[in-house]
Amino acid sequence: MIREATQHDLDQIEQLVIEAKRVMKEAGMTQWGDTYPLRNHYEADIEKDELYVYEEQGEVLAVACISDEGHEEYEEINWSEQAPFLCIKRLAVKPEARHKGIALAFYRFAENLAANRGFCYIRTDTNGENKAAINLFYKGDYQLVDRQHHGYFTEPFYYFEKKIPVKE
Repeated sequence: MIREATQHDLDQIEQLVIEAKRVMKEAGMTQWGDTYPLRNHYEADIEKDELYVYEEQGEVLAVACISDEGHEEYEEINWSEQAPFLCIKRLAVKPEARHKGIALAFYRFAENLAANRGFCYIRTDTNGENKAAINLFYKGDYQLVDRQHHGYFTEPFYYFEKKIPVKE
């Protein structure tokens, strides 16, 4: 079940993200490191009512921020159109809960949230090293709109979007 996160979830979220970062590092991915994402990022998401968790039997198995603000470079991206959007950020799934459809469930949840709130798009991104995320986006019928290099990363970031039919 996906629900809004609370302050009481933060210890489980922090541990989940540490585990996810460890697995990413072991796979050679450098997108997340020692300085991002951290507990304070998720605390700020909770304060803005933008953080959601996937929970089963009291255990938090995944977390994601669903916000109406993109990352700072989103203004430079060649999106299909300038339109209201929700952005999924900092999605992490507990390593032992992967390959169960939880990440895709977050995207479907965000799509419903967007439709109900009058947002036209879901937008998201990942580093090119993260083949699992790229495959997830294609599986969810998201369209690749741009690739850009940032900072010290050797792979470009991939930017995806999906048009959402708005409910009247």
